[in-house]
Amino acid sequence: MHTGTNLSVAPWEPLSVPTFDRNPADLGISECARLLACGELNSRALVDACLQRIGGEGKMLNAFIHVDGDMARAEADLSDLRRAECSPLSPLDGVPIALKDNIDVIGLPTTNGLGTSWMPSQDAGVVTLLRERGIVLIGKTNMHEGALGATTDNPHHGRTENPAVPGHTPGGSSGGSGAAVAARLCPGALGTDTMGSVRVPAAYCGIVGFKPSRGYWPISGVAPLVTELDTVGPMTRTVEDTAMLIDLPIERIDLEEIVLATLENFDGADVEPNAWNIYQEALARLRFAGATIRPMKLSDFDPSAARRVGFMVSEVEAMVAHESMMEACSDAFSPEFRSMLDFGARLPAARYVKAKRSLARVGRVFSEILDEADAIISLTGPQMAFPFDDEVPVTQADFTAPANFAGCPSVSLPILVAESARPVGLQVMAGIGRDADLVGIAAAIEKILDT
Repeated sequence: MHTGTNLSVAPWEPLSVPTFDRNPADLGISECARLLACGELNSRALVDACLQRIGGEGKMLNAFIHVDGDMARAEADLSDLRRAECSPLSPLDGVPIALKDNIDVIGLPTTNGLGTSWMPSQDAGVVTLLRERGIVLIGKTNMHEGALGATTDNPHHGRTENPAVPGHTPGGSSGGSGAAVAARLCPGALGTDTMGSVRVPAAYCGIVGFKPSRGYWPISGVAPLVTELDTVGPMTRTVEDTAMLIDLPIERIDLEEIVLATLENFDGADVEPNAWNIYQEALARLRFAGATIRPMKLSDFDPSAARRVGFMVSEVEAMVAHESMMEACSDAFSPEFRSMLDFGARLPAARYVKAKRSLARVGRVFSEILDEADAIISLTGPQMAFPFDDEVPVTQADFTAPANFAGCPSVSLPILVAESARPVGLQVMAGIGRDADLVGIAAAIEKILDT
């Protein structure tokens, strides 16, 4: 892990001595915001606690590629000064988060998971928004190479371990962000999601992963994969934390007054039996709580076929995005990644155009069914986290990719399982632009799943 500067805590005299007596690194985003607001915690103490954990027990997870402790402390000190002057920029002023290493941050190198790095000349659009709210940027997280894969077993930066299931993948491509949040190395993190790259690691690590509607956050300054599908999304410990990070209120939703749809198209998938049983138990709990769950079916929709088409488009567009870098720095690409890009280069134009049209059609039919139901619920993926040595299942994105094709918001919520069990995620999708509605529905479902 490249740390940029020393992670050890530098001597510093706080503006006021916090009375908070827990380890601040254990706090989620909403808890941090409340304690910062009432003066029981300051940003410097919070950032120092996270840096200590990242540089200590967090090292073995390999969740971070770059950490600049001095930069994070300086941002924390400025936040504490603003709060001392009663002028915080937002309720999240002083809360630290991590960012996937395909998101540009001035002062930190970007790798996009490749075997090279570059210093960006400006912040990504979403980073500008975070800075305007006083959010502290604590570091850049590990990811699957080029964001084209879902294990975060990176050939250049090493594999990221799943803190919930040692020896297993945290998922990807935002696996470092998912692991960092699940291991309580930071209160929250950003990932990017092209066909499920926020929600899959959220499900594998047992946290919340939210993919907003297309365009909710800007993707300028984010290394592109498929620009029409790429979405920046938060990874947090609770729905409340997600709502605060994406700056949306949680509307109170009565589950008895809405219709949740399940898709019969997903029923034929090769789902891991334990995951399926846990999912069915979750549906039973929702029904017992009064939710109306209605099975529906999309005509002429095969999840695996759609995912294969989406991956094909990703290989073509990734080839275009990386073409000049491949010529200038071929050693930055692993043989596996290069073979995918080579496939994209060889794909006939007619086949690519047909693939794009196919994805657009899938997006339209999903939007239509979301006019009939308030949300679609499913497993986040057909399987749970698996050992690194196992064969990688090709179906990881079968259930998540359609939300990207439709441009609609989607969230993965952890289903409560035994402490020794692997995490399982429940996916909830809503119509385009209905991000606030989805947050409310997710909060209502989370309350049921947590009991």
